[in-house]
Amino acid sequence: MKGRDVILGILQKKPRTGYEINDILQNQISYFYDGTYGMIYPTLKKLEKEGKVEKQTIIQDDKPNKNVFSITSKGKDELKEYLDSDDVSEVFKSDFLMKLFFGDNFSRQRIIKLIHNEIRTKEEQINQLKNSLNHWETQGISKLQKITVGYGLAEYQAVVKYLKKQLKDLEDD
Repeated sequence: MKGRDVILGILQKKPRTGYEINDILQNQISYFYDGTYGMIYPTLKKLEKEGKVEKQTIIQDDKPNKNVFSITSKGKDELKEYLDSDDVSEVFKSDFLMKLFFGDNFSRQRIIKLIHNEIRTKEEQINQLKNSLNHWETQGISKLQKITVGYGLAEYQAVVKYLKKQLKDLEDD
């Protein structure tokens, strides 16, 4: 999945500002897509140049003008092509796992600390996702979007369970 696919997907329901797109990236889909604020505007500019999004500038009194982006029929065609493709490859990145993989020279205490920190991080992510789900349910979340949240929760909970077992084994040695 490319950033352009994600942005087109976000715009498929309704026009949005770059700020609103970033809010969705950071708060609604960050557990399965690692998008950055810095990629939004260059991607929007490229999509606009290609005729896949349109920009409407809204003049505001006492505030900077606001740009609202909407998907065009060409953009919908590209999004449909992406959604219809059979490619479901995943890219998984984890600094925690990278440190463990190369951490053969770490002290036992350093490893235990790393695992404790990762458990804490995952538990915070679980709480954040649960709180967000409650909020999204009041604003209208689709059944399919709810499945993605459940997937994220199941993954984080499984990681916590696994790491707690590994931690216990390490501490019992």
